[in-house]
Amino acid sequence: MKLKNSITYNSLILLSNLGQSLKPETQYHYANKLGYFCYRFLKIRQKEARKNISIAFPNKSERVRENILKDSYRFFIYSSMQFLSLPKSINNSNISVKGIQHLNNALKKKKGVLLVSGHFGLWELLLGWFGVNKYPLLLIGQKQNNIGADKFINELRKNNGIKILPRKSPLKLMYKSLENNDILALASDQDAKKSGVFINFFGMKASTPKGAALFHLKSKSPIIFVTCHMENINNYILNILPVKTNQQSDIESITSSYTCLLENIIKEYPEQYFWFHRRWKTKLP
Repeated sequence: MKLKNSITYNSLILLSNLGQSLKPETQYHYANKLGYFCYRFLKIRQKEARKNISIAFPNKSERVRENILKDSYRFFIYSSMQFLSLPKSINNSNISVKGIQHLNNALKKKKGVLLVSGHFGLWELLLGWFGVNKYPLLLIGQKQNNIGADKFINELRKNNGIKILPRKSPLKLMYKSLENNDILALASDQDAKKSGVFINFFGMKASTPKGAALFHLKSKSPIIFVTCHMENINNYILNILPVKTNQQSDIESITSSYTCLLENIIKEYPEQYFWFHRRWKTKLP
């Protein structure tokens, strides 16, 4: 491992130890401070985020949209602190689970389960909850450019009971996991370039990953849509909803169904969405 990667890895371990030593209230206090600093001085993709928020909420005033942007900085830092504090952040928090019957009913079918979500709320806490509670979760993860960061993130996830499979792994391994009745977790809200299916997202066509739909159509594995959002400090709601399908379902209708569920929860808690992705980057041909 190169020096810069080693420094990153060890720095993240130190941050993890520090995060676990802080109470959630203290984490939130520092997240507010750091969030304001990042908003003012670290403007990476800020223009893109501001544009995305204006697309999603054209009827909100400029002041309200700017407040959503400010709060998203604070929330992202707080959620990162919660990730670094795993598993303590799960064991010491109040997580209310809604719709657990949809998960259990899906697992009873013995065809595996497709878990679809987006970069909303406490995504890592959501994954950690499944791992800590001994659900057979397999995450299709994006490899980080920095080897040190990639090593740290994967170790932290694996230590919390999550199995990892790199995004470009052979498809047969993913189908095998469904045959074993595992839960295959997919983030399905980033720009999928020309390989995606164009779905309405806040009234504008967005290239959307179609992997979950393809897996379902071939394996008949049930699909659930899962999010974990913050109600207040150290109190979270993990919400599980079924993505309804039938014999007439196709890639577009399935992808549209869970995209609509994501849009609905974002409307309720807009500051908890990661607006910095270039979500509408790819245009219709």
